[in-house]
Amino acid sequence: MKSVFPYQVLGSDVTLRIERLFVDNKPIRLERINDRAQVVALDDLDETTQKWAEVRLSVTVGTDGAELVAGPWENLKCVAILTNRRTNVYQAFPLLPKGDGKWGGDVELRRDEHVGRSQVTAGIVATVEDVEGRIIGVPEAAWDIDFETKVPASERSMKIRWIDFTEHDHLKEYRDDPWLVDSEAGEPVLLLNSSVDGLRGVLENASTAEQKLVREIMASQVASEAWSAMFNAAIYACDMAEGEPQWPGGWHEDVLRRMVPDLYPELSPDEALIALVQARAEGENGTDLQRRLMHGSGVQSRKPRKVSTALRDLRRMANKREAL
Repeated sequence: MKSVFPYQVLGSDVTLRIERLFVDNKPIRLERINDRAQVVALDDLDETTQKWAEVRLSVTVGTDGAELVAGPWENLKCVAILTNRRTNVYQAFPLLPKGDGKWGGDVELRRDEHVGRSQVTAGIVATVEDVEGRIIGVPEAAWDIDFETKVPASERSMKIRWIDFTEHDHLKEYRDDPWLVDSEAGEPVLLLNSSVDGLRGVLENASTAEQKLVREIMASQVASEAWSAMFNAAIYACDMAEGEPQWPGGWHEDVLRRMVPDLYPELSPDEALIALVQARAEGENGTDLQRRLMHGSGVQSRKPRKVSTALRDLRRMANKREAL
């Protein structure tokens, strides 16, 4: 999980984009890149007639140039970071400054070092308080480089409904709960309880800086609990065939495939599914599984980053008031 840094970091967002894709120096059509979902699809490339040896991604990183100039940072640098959990790849690629808070460069993936899905992220580093190489900014989410899909599909989004729990018989016993996840009708739906005083105002109409901080923390908590609920439903949707657990398909499988790399980074997805179903059937390692689930749901909801950002902003507001 991400932690609060004991030194000043960027308050502005850091963006990471993959602009172009080359396979063995041959440009590949941009339909393979989904900027919104942050996915690059590399399975069955029609443009290549033989097995490729190297993929090259042209990346750009950007942030608020004015904040970079005004901040207490020296020797600013930016690197793109390439990882693959299944093959233990971890590589850093220095990016060149382009001016006004922007960097650009290439990330190279060699075929024999990558399987399944790799990730590309970035880090802006600087000398802070005479300490070199401190990270002062990272993108909110990494890009997935998927070697097993032809289409860079967008993520499924959960439907959200405001509903007064006190007006529905099947929800009256949960009248004091601010939210629930309902997956009985097929696709999961996040139900937000409109009868909870102030909940809608905080989530939809925050106006002051303090209200926005509360909204961010609360929204991350809602998302974290929703991911946990969907994960638990997905595990119980797994069937057995000839003694082997089967991926359940649909949204259940989407949830599991997204979360198992964070729950069991040392295992392949298929191995992680076996471990999860065995733990469910045998009732063992419950504490360990819940600890992993808390971490995994936090990663998906970006809760650690949102909480650390909110704490940093609160500290800044407090410092400003003291200076007045």
